[in-house]
Formats: sequence, C-alpha cells, structure tokens
Amino acid sequence: MKEFAFPRASRLRLKKDFEAVFEAGRKTATSSLVAWHDPGGEKERKLGLMVSKKIGGAVERNRLKRLLREAFRLSKRELKEGTRLIIYPKAGCAVKNLAQARAALEDLRRKARLNNDGK
Repeated sequence: MKEFAFPRASRLRLKKDFEAVFEAGRKTATSSLVAWHDPGGEKERKLGLMVSKKIGGAVERNRLKRLLREAFRLSKRELKEGTRLIIYPKAGCAVKNLAQARAALEDLRRKARLNNDGK
C-alpha cells in the first residue's frame, strides 16, 4: 500500500516551489480545472492546490481540496515521473465526489499529455 501513500514529499508547499512551476511550467485548462505543470526533474510526482473563495465557503473549498488530493493520490502512478502539478479549480467547478474528481484529473492529464505511457 506504500505506492498509494500521499507523503509530505508528494506535496508542493513552499512559495518558491509554486513560483518555479509557474515560471518554467505550461498551463492547461479543461472545463472545470486549470493546471500548471512542469517536468521538474525529480523522481517524485508532486501536487499543489490553489482554491479560490469563488468556489464557496470554507467547507466546500476544503472538501474540494480533499477530493482532488485523494484523486491525485490514487492516480499519481499514471503521471509521468517527476511531474510537478498545480491545480486551480475554476469558479463553478462541477466536482462533487471522488469519481468526478478522478474523471476531471484524467481529462487534465490527457489534455496536457502527462500520462505515463513510457514516452
């Protein structure tokens, strides 16, 4: 079960890490998510979240963050190695459960060509 863990090393936490992804990365948008992604160069796949107050109250924002973290945790093996990913849900984001969160991340991975298919 270690492969499904979401340790501290899998999180983007520092301002300098976010800024590095914004500067060096590419931006991709889907109907409900905007993402900045960067190959990074490290082996660990990392996730950072930014959720605006436009999403709703604190309870809604925190629930959305938990859903997106869990969807990332379950599918991070499908990302290219070393990918650093920052996700920003758009206002009116339709993600309400884990299945929708996983589908939204899959759409994002496909559009940004971040799938780990050996290339």
